[in-house]
Amino acid sequence: MIKTQIIRADSKPVAVILDYEEYRRLKEIEQDKADYYSASAVKATNKKWTNHAELKKQLGI
Repeated sequence: MIKTQIIRADSKPVAVILDYEEYRRLKEIEQDKADYYSASAVKATNKKWTNHAELKKQLGI
């Protein structure tokens, strides 16, 4: 179980102290979500796509 501490001011939560590894895991999830939405936006606006085989051919790979 991840230990967390909630800092309160006037009985209202104002901050959380959490395990560093948990923080890193949450940041990774946040970045994955941002990447997903960015890719979705590109896919929605880009009408011309090149398949993998054609791209490799164009790049000479």
